[in-house]
Amino acid sequence: MRHVTLDDLRSSVGEPLGTSGWIDVTEDMVSAFAHATGAGPEYLALSLTNKVLPEIVEVAASAGLNVGTDQVRFPGPLAAGDRVRGHATLVSCTEVTGGVQTVMRITMEIENGDTLACVVLAVSRWLT
Repeated sequence: MRHVTLDDLRSSVGEPLGTSGWIDVTEDMVSAFAHATGAGPEYLALSLTNKVLPEIVEVAASAGLNVGTDQVRFPGPLAAGDRVRGHATLVSCTEVTGGVQTVMRITMEIENGDTLACVVLAVSRWLT
């Protein structure tokens, strides 16, 4: 895990932030997610971005707010039996009242896959 300050974010635009560990996608996980949400495995891939990001980077801030997403793509299918991991890159960092707003590109890699499961631009606010 990479520990960063708001000043680190301001000076790290365009840089990779790191990679998470592998997550085993089980049939139980896919079924429980589908039962709870009515959505398919591609949205499970999107939801896993919220699991991997805190493993990749920890921001020293008084509060972190998930603002949402700017763009989401599902280049390839995710299925039970797959293993995925996330990669994060800082795309932008802008000043906002009380802190900064970041956009991080999170890609969900499928082990031994030819395509990614998900690519998302995640928008967060980090407050001093």
